[in-house]
Amino acid sequence: MKARLLSVGYVTVIVLLIIHLLPVWGFKYFPTQDGASHIYNAYVLKEYHQHENYRLREVYRLNATFFPNWTSHVLLAALLYIFPPLVCEKIVLTLCIGLLPLSLFYFLNGVQKRNTVFGLLGFIYAYNYLLHMGFYNFVLSMSLFFFALGYWWRVKDKLRLTHIIVLYILLLATYFTHYHSYALLIVSLTFFALYTPAYSVLHEIFGHKEPSQPLIHRFRARAIKFKSTLIFLVGLIPAYFILFAYYFYLSSTHGTDGDHKGFEWLNDYFFAMKSLVSFRDDHILIGRVLLVFFAIAFGLTLINRIRQYRQFRESEEWKETGERLWTRAVSQMDGFLLMAILITIMYFIAPWSGYSGGWINDRFHLYIFLVLLPFFAVNVHRYINYAVAGVIIVLSLWHLGYNVHTYTLLNRDITNALSLEGMDEKDTILMSAPGEWGGFSDALGFEPKYVEPFGHIECLLATHKGIAYLNNYEANTDHFPLQYKEKELPADYAIIWRTEYNDVAGLEEEYELLDSNDYNRLYRRKRAAPNTEMWGGGTVLAFDLQPEDGQIATGHIAVHADTVYTDGQYGWLTESERDDFENGSEVPQPYADSIFGAEDGVFRVALPNGTYEITCYFSASESEPLEINLIAGGEKQIQRLRIPIGNETIERRYTITVTDEHLTQVIYTRGKGKHKRWGWSGFSIQSTDGGPNFRLP
Repeated sequence: MKARLLSVGYVTVIVLLIIHLLPVWGFKYFPTQDGASHIYNAYVLKEYHQHENYRLREVYRLNATFFPNWTSHVLLAALLYIFPPLVCEKIVLTLCIGLLPLSLFYFLNGVQKRNTVFGLLGFIYAYNYLLHMGFYNFVLSMSLFFFALGYWWRVKDKLRLTHIIVLYILLLATYFTHYHSYALLIVSLTFFALYTPAYSVLHEIFGHKEPSQPLIHRFRARAIKFKSTLIFLVGLIPAYFILFAYYFYLSSTHGTDGDHKGFEWLNDYFFAMKSLVSFRDDHILIGRVLLVFFAIAFGLTLINRIRQYRQFRESEEWKETGERLWTRAVSQMDGFLLMAILITIMYFIAPWSGYSGGWINDRFHLYIFLVLLPFFAVNVHRYINYAVAGVIIVLSLWHLGYNVHTYTLLNRDITNALSLEGMDEKDTILMSAPGEWGGFSDALGFEPKYVEPFGHIECLLATHKGIAYLNNYEANTDHFPLQYKEKELPADYAIIWRTEYNDVAGLEEEYELLDSNDYNRLYRRKRAAPNTEMWGGGTVLAFDLQPEDGQIATGHIAVHADTVYTDGQYGWLTESERDDFENGSEVPQPYADSIFGAEDGVFRVALPNGTYEITCYFSASESEPLEINLIAGGEKQIQRLRIPIGNETIERRYTITVTDEHLTQVIYTRGKGKHKRWGWSGFSIQSTDGGPNFRLP
């Protein structure tokens, strides 16, 4: 019978898992506010070290510090090596949604098996407000919180070194996923590590009217119960250090003042269960029904306690054993009630935002009732268990149904908004106006109330071809993997959302319209045609890279370290630091002088489309050897070319076909230490076929 019921339970959970994951895999787009931004930043993180993606390296720099917000970004970046971007996001969403009910089952089964049925609430809570905000790290950290707390509860009475190691793995995983869950986990572990032995000792010492031993002997006998607690708390010292070290870092860099919500807002949010409401207020009714469900469960728990108390008193067993009546009115599970009350207090007194993030009240609200679950005692009969399971399943499917309807309509809007075509060039810069758009949904017929599903979806258009996006909100913070290196750069493309259509008069002077839909327009910066006068009537264009006061060789165009690219002509695209070397000769010699750099250098020449032979010249200084690598046309044309010390000039040739009216060469070195520099003396471009649009004068 038990095996049959167990199998029914497993089947029920599996079916619910499949049903709740269907929206993730059934729709092309899972509507969130920040999800597209996370995909884009993971793409940048993956592509950043590729030298051909010079725009990414010019706009961004890595924020390679141990901040507690890494997990989903590393996971997405790793998955991008195997799967397309949207599939990678779906895998992360599968973990966010699927792990929460599983972690609750694990937690409840370890703490109070009779309450395992409440793990079904994980299916409701998985589709929460913060998931739709795109806060993947926080949602993942919720599952880690319950896995860690559930594991500790299982091993707390027999702690060994292996248990501490496993627990620290879970603690560090939680920390690197989200700081708020890590802090709450440390508080919870500390509280229960003190509460459980204290309850046990007080129950044994004061739970009987006529103790058989003197008080001092009883305290000595029970002191052993605090030994493991003391060992555990001492073992948590590194975890406390991590907790407070990051807290003081936030305090010193962001201050301690926060934006507090008023009591009316907090009260409305709490009783409307708005941590489960994302796009529309229909979910508020579900939340309030759920709140009534919790109230009934709380009432049944109290009734069950009173019934047990009366049965114990009427049996007069307490007179025979000397056990005090209060022991049947107070339970060890009351610790979870106290913890839920503590989180509720934190919810009401904490700022909504502060330090380096926000939505703090929202995060606490999600934990309150989930932490309370072991306190409930309603399964006085198996039919009540069935009723509890039935109510939760109905609420979860109701909740999911509203979300599926919303996803269906929003997918039409998002598909429309992402239908822009024409942004086909590699290594370009994109901007959008406004930087975060949260307007009216045509399919829904209203503006989504709490989550902005169009907020960052343009990031999906930038997640390819090395496109650097200038309105990347994550790069403005210190708790994401990327930060801006240089943001004030001219954009090659601009996406203008319809709320800004009336403000593009100045934009249209510099940009041309490429495409439009019901939501936005795509513009490209106007470009000058290649200046064929540079050729001087010949078929060879030669550049001599040299210092400002260097001698220009006959028939060459001088290029200096600060020669910035001019549209339609030539120059450096990147602003990385460069210096120069002059050989000191008074007679002009082509390619005797050089320009050096440690960071990647990108040089562009505007050319008519056609086929060209490029000859590059390199010479080292008299003090250091060089290593040269060069990319052009997206391909490595020169690899690991060694330039020895001395004034010998080395040349290399390659042929390239230009299809986008410019030749872009990326020069870099893979050397180390003080030899991590490249040197470039010059290059020539010879037209081999004139190109289809190339007519020399």
